[in-house]
Amino acid sequence: MNTPEAAVESSDSFRPSVTVRWGGFTLFSLFFMSLLTHIDHSILSAVLPQMIADLKLNATQAGYLPTWVILSLLVVCPIVGYVGDRVKRTRLLVAGIAVWSLATLAMGLCQNHVHLSMTGILLGIGEAIFAVVAPTILMDIFARDRRARVMSLFYLAMPLGAAIGLYFGGTIATGWSWRLAFFIVGAPGSLAAIVALFLPEPTRGMNEGVRPERVQAHLEAGPSREDYIDLMVNSSFTYSVMGMAFFTFAIGGILHWTPTFLVSAKGFEPAFATKWLAVTTLLAAIVGLIAGGVLADVFVKTRPRALFLLPALAMLASVPILIAAIYSIEPTRIFALFFCAQALMFVNIGPCNAILANVVMPNMRAVAYAAAVFASHMIGDLWSGALIGWVADTFSKRDSMASVFGQWLTAIGAVPTFRQGQFPMNLTAGMLVVVPSLVMSGMVLLAGARHLPREMDLMLAKLRARPSRSTSSQGTPFRR
Repeated sequence: MNTPEAAVESSDSFRPSVTVRWGGFTLFSLFFMSLLTHIDHSILSAVLPQMIADLKLNATQAGYLPTWVILSLLVVCPIVGYVGDRVKRTRLLVAGIAVWSLATLAMGLCQNHVHLSMTGILLGIGEAIFAVVAPTILMDIFARDRRARVMSLFYLAMPLGAAIGLYFGGTIATGWSWRLAFFIVGAPGSLAAIVALFLPEPTRGMNEGVRPERVQAHLEAGPSREDYIDLMVNSSFTYSVMGMAFFTFAIGGILHWTPTFLVSAKGFEPAFATKWLAVTTLLAAIVGLIAGGVLADVFVKTRPRALFLLPALAMLASVPILIAAIYSIEPTRIFALFFCAQALMFVNIGPCNAILANVVMPNMRAVAYAAAVFASHMIGDLWSGALIGWVADTFSKRDSMASVFGQWLTAIGAVPTFRQGQFPMNLTAGMLVVVPSLVMSGMVLLAGARHLPREMDLMLAKLRARPSRSTSSQGTPFRR
C-alpha cells in the first residue's frame, strides 16, 4: 500500500519528459514572440517624430500614446490572470498574439490621434495576455534549479527587441515611411500565432517534484478564496513583486530620459548619444540578465535565500555607480558607468521571477503573475517618466531653485541647463529621482530573504497534501 510518506519520497525523483523534449523549443518560441512585442514598443518611439509631423500631433497627444498601451494592459491583466488559471494557456497565447499583431498592422493605417489611441488600447490588450501567460508556461516546463536562467533568457528579448526596434524603426521611417515600419513588424505576428498553435500545454506543477495525481487533484479543486488571500500575504511573493516594481520605476525613467539628459545636460550630439546608449543598454542587459540567472541557479540549490540576496545587493551596488554616471563629464566614463549600473539593475529579473514560481501554487500562477505585472507598471513606469520630467521642469525655474530644496540641489551640482531654442531643464535633478527607488528595491528584496525557505517548503507541503476543500465549494476549477 502506498502511504502518504512513501508518495512524498517517491515524488522527489519524478521528472516529466516534456522538459527535455519541448523545453528548448518552447523557450525559443516564446522568446521570439516576446522579441516582436518589444520591437513594437521601441518602433513607436523611433518613428514618433515622423508621426508627429505627418499626423499633426501635439506634444500632449504624442506623450499619451504609450500611456494608453500601459493603461489597457493594467485593466486586462487581472482578467487574464483569472482566466489563465482555468483554460488552456496556449489558446490564450494565440489570441493575444493575434490581437497585438493586428493592432500593430492597424497602427500603420492610422490617420489621427483617435485612431492611434484605439490601436494602442488593442496593443495593450494583446500584450497583457502574452505577458501573463507566457512566463507561467515556462515556469511549469522547467524545474526549480533552472528557472532563474530560463526567465533571464526569456526577458533578454526586452532589451534586444528595443535595440532592434530603435535601429530599424528609425532607418525605415527616415528612408521610406513610418507606416511601413509597423507593417514590417506586424506581419511576423501571424507566423508567431501559428507557432503558438503547436506549443505544448504543460501540466501545471509538473516540475515541482510532486506526483502527478496529487497535482491533478489540486488543479481539479481549483484555488479557494482563502488561497487568494494567502497569496496577498505571502511575504516572499509581495517582497519580490515590490522589489521588481521599484526596479521598473527606476529603469523605466532611466531608459526614457537618459538620451535627453545626455544631450541637454552633457552637451552630446543626439545621434552620438542615442547610438552609444543603445549599445550600452543592450550589452548591460545581456550581462546582467545572464549573470543574475546563472548565479541564482547555482546558489539556490544550497542557499535558497540567494534568490533575494543576489538582486538586493546588485540593486544597492548600482546606486553609487549611477550617481557617478550622472555627475561624470567624460563620455567614455559616462557610458562605462551607465553600463555597470544598468547591468547590476538587470540582475534582479531572473531571480525575482523564479521566486514567484517557487512560492505560488501551480493552479494560481497566472493570477500571481498578473498581479506582478500590474504592480510593476502601476507603481513603476506608469509614473517615473512623468515625475522625472516634472522635477526637471519645476527645478529649472528661479523661484524653485531659491527654495530650501533648490538650494540643496545647487549645493550638490543639480542645476538647470540652458540650450539655445529649448526651455531650460534641470535633468540632473530629474535623473536623481530614481535613486530612492533603487534603494527601496534593494531594501525590500533584502527584507524578503528571511521568508523564502519557509514559504518554498510551505508551497511544496501544500501541493503534496490533499486539497483542503472540495471542488463544489470553490470557484471554477481548471478545465482543458
